[in-house]
Amino acid sequence: TARFAFFKVLPGDYEILATHPTWALKEASTTVRVTNSNANAASPLIVAGYNVSGSVRSDGEPMKGVKFLLFSSLVTKEDVLGCNVSPVPGFQHQDESLVYLCYTVSREDGSFSFYSLPSGGYTVIPFYRGERITFDVAPSRLDFTVEHDSLKIEPVFHVMGFSVTGRVLNGPEGDGVPEAVVTLNNQIKVKTKADGSFRLENITTGTYTIHAQKEHLYFETVTIKIAPNTPQLADIIATGFSVCGQISIIRFPDTVKQMSKYKVVLSSQDKDKSLVTVETDAHGSFCFKAKPGTYKVQVMVPEAETRAGLTLKPQMFPLTVTDRPVMDVAFVQFLASVSGKVSCLDTCGDLLVTLQSLSRQGEKRSLQLSGKVNSMTFTFDNVLPGKYKISIMHEDWCWKNKSLEVEVLEDDVSAVEFRQTGYMLRCSLSHAITLEFYQDGNGRENVGIYNLSKGVNRFCLSKPGVYKVTPRSCHRFEQAFYTYDTSSPSILTLTAIRHHVLGTITTDKMMDVTVTIKSSIDSEPALVLGPLKSVQELRREQQLAEIEARRQEREKNGKEEGRERMTKPPVQEMVDELQGPFLYDFSYWARSGEKITVTPSSKELLFYPPSMEAIVSGESCPGKLIEIHGKAGLFLEGQIHPELEGVEIVISEKGASSPLITVFTDDKGAYSVGPLHSDLEYTVTSQKEGYVLTAVEGTIGDFKAYALAGVSFEIKAEDDQPLPGVLLSLSGGVFRSNLLTQDNGILTFSNLSPGQYYFKPMMKEFRFEPSSQMIEVQEGQNLKITITGYRTAYSCYGTVSSLNGEPEQGVAVEAVGQNDCSIYGEDTVTDEEGKFRLRGLLPGCVYHVQLKAEGNDHIERALPHHRVIEVGNNDIDDVNIIVFRQINQFDLSGNVITSSEYLPTLWVKLYKSENLDNPIQTVSLGQSLFFHFPPLLRDGENYVVLLDSTLPRSQYDYILPQVSFTAVGYHKHITLIFNPT
Repeated sequence: TARFAFFKVLPGDYEILATHPTWALKEASTTVRVTNSNANAASPLIVAGYNVSGSVRSDGEPMKGVKFLLFSSLVTKEDVLGCNVSPVPGFQHQDESLVYLCYTVSREDGSFSFYSLPSGGYTVIPFYRGERITFDVAPSRLDFTVEHDSLKIEPVFHVMGFSVTGRVLNGPEGDGVPEAVVTLNNQIKVKTKADGSFRLENITTGTYTIHAQKEHLYFETVTIKIAPNTPQLADIIATGFSVCGQISIIRFPDTVKQMSKYKVVLSSQDKDKSLVTVETDAHGSFCFKAKPGTYKVQVMVPEAETRAGLTLKPQMFPLTVTDRPVMDVAFVQFLASVSGKVSCLDTCGDLLVTLQSLSRQGEKRSLQLSGKVNSMTFTFDNVLPGKYKISIMHEDWCWKNKSLEVEVLEDDVSAVEFRQTGYMLRCSLSHAITLEFYQDGNGRENVGIYNLSKGVNRFCLSKPGVYKVTPRSCHRFEQAFYTYDTSSPSILTLTAIRHHVLGTITTDKMMDVTVTIKSSIDSEPALVLGPLKSVQELRREQQLAEIEARRQEREKNGKEEGRERMTKPPVQEMVDELQGPFLYDFSYWARSGEKITVTPSSKELLFYPPSMEAIVSGESCPGKLIEIHGKAGLFLEGQIHPELEGVEIVISEKGASSPLITVFTDDKGAYSVGPLHSDLEYTVTSQKEGYVLTAVEGTIGDFKAYALAGVSFEIKAEDDQPLPGVLLSLSGGVFRSNLLTQDNGILTFSNLSPGQYYFKPMMKEFRFEPSSQMIEVQEGQNLKITITGYRTAYSCYGTVSSLNGEPEQGVAVEAVGQNDCSIYGEDTVTDEEGKFRLRGLLPGCVYHVQLKAEGNDHIERALPHHRVIEVGNNDIDDVNIIVFRQINQFDLSGNVITSSEYLPTLWVKLYKSENLDNPIQTVSLGQSLFFHFPPLLRDGENYVVLLDSTLPRSQYDYILPQVSFTAVGYHKHITLIFNPT
């Protein structure tokens, strides 16, 4: 409230008038009567409102015709003066909390004003619309407050540009696309409304790139020129839509560990026939960008996964893209069910059905069925496509089809049936045989006779019960017959333990024939068969039995028919005469692997061959393994003159190295040998200790016997002690013998023929009396001769050993006579214990015992060089010599003169002089200045030692020293100098 006062006013009636250049007054005048005191105006002067002004420009120039709309939430239209209260065409008010009051328009100078606004809060919104377009003014809204004074609105309003509108549609005449993002020059972004419309503000004239974005919708980027005369943009129409889907795999095949990234193909069914391929993500999702049209979608499953059983349904997904995305494409793994039933002859009980893949190794599933019914069903779920074998597992039953093959393609598999046809009898046979089957019941029913092969054989028995199984073959089994019960199924095992071996002996005449069969098995006793009857004899006996049977039948019939038949002459039947050759059959039950020796025998027959061996493998029927022929033999007889019992007679085939038969004469001096093979030549010899037997001329097998003589020699030393080791030579006629006496000094020569003999004893260091002699030996005489030996020389005993006491074998030692005995010498060689004995050393002589110069190349020297001995009348002991072997190795060592810092880089190499490319030995110095090579052979070869270094030549300058030497002597030390700079 403002106060005013007039002073020095004369009494009277006055009118007070209020004016203001810009304010509007609601009560601009009032009256006052002044009398004799101060007076107050009759009523206050009231300001209706204050003027509010502002300005608007465009590019710095005043802008005319811009409307400024006034809003307030507190002030009413009636309180506002001096502005147009009518609505503004084309303006759309957004904020409903504000009340529209009026508007004013900018003038030529760009100014605008509200003539009278009462105090309060206001909002002004600029609105500038040309003939066809609305321009943007900034700020687009301004809040201000009118106090009790005029107000200049700041900041200045600027016309920034114009607004344009447009629409985003899903088709040429389609619906609007809400929530699409429209981007102008990749900078300005607006979202469409529910009807697909959008508004771009503050646009200035120019060429713009407009792009619309919406998930799963695709738009082409549009380049357009926008000017004030194009307030409405052309519609932005979607050119493509997403086609999305999902691949669902419930069960991965065994070879597929996780979801693969599959290729999915979208193929157009329209004229262009285009193909688009994308790859799924790790979860099996995929999306295409597709224009409107007709399509089909197909998943490309890798061949390996298809083989593994992965199939998707549908194989092809048809779809049509119109004006919106297609999001429901779905491919689901196809898993089939395989079902069927089992039909049994009786209660099924427990059964096992298996489903096994034929294309995928190791993929196998099983179902256990159980029930007390004769029919059961089964189902395998979640079965991958592919080929399968379904099997019924009950080994003791027979089935129409024990297994069936099915193929799962695109549909479930049903109607699989397993039908029992009988009960399985399994028999394991060691050999191929014939089996007779009988079933016990009211009567023995012959099921059949079957020829079976070796191994496991199977039969289907249509009826339950107990069966008797009897083997018939050339093999003998553990049992004569076997039983099998279908209620207790098991494998019937028939193992042959023996095998029937046949043999035949063929003879020219019928004689006694006996066969002895010896087995290689120790526990099997020798089997003697016979005397055997020939086949002809057996046939004759059978004929006689048949004739006798017919005769008895005739007699019986004759008694029944009466006496008239007895007047007829009796029927005479004759048997066949026995004619050779005669066959003698025999047999033997042998074990597998058994070796039998068949030896026939007869008093007068010889057999060809004399015996036969056969090995029975047992794999098959042995059959006739033995065929022997018998012939009459030769007998050899002889006599000893005079009669002499116990003479050994040896019969040998001519030219044979071993005797055939040996017999002894009886008390009459006679012998008889036979039968022998008549087609061979034989030699007959005889012998008996103490006798000489000579053949009697003109006879075969007779001998004349002469008694033999004997000589016994006893050789003793001069002290009557037995003298062993003496060589005694005895000769006479065709007899020659050289023997050594043993410890008892006695030699005996027996079985000497009568005649003259010459003997001579010999042994070094001894002379004998008699030294030799001729003696006469009479028939049956035994002489005893004594010989005495006299010592004439002696021996030297000793050892040769190495320095460590090891005996040295094979060392040649000699005794060399000295002085008057220099013409004498003896030598010997040490045994494995290093011991030696020099024999024949003469008494009174001095000898040097030493190593021989020849034959001791491995010995370098001896210590002492020789031992001096003087021989008396006794042997000399403990003459010992120590020898040193030749050393055949060469030691090589050396040192390097250099700084220690270079040692780790140095190597010493050893070469043969003729091959300097390849070192034969290499040693590294490490941290030592000295080196040593492994021993070399002391072979006189030439060698080169070379120092080598790994120091880089780019940083150091040095010379690698080398030294040559020959491996002569025992050791070599080398010094090498290395001074790099």
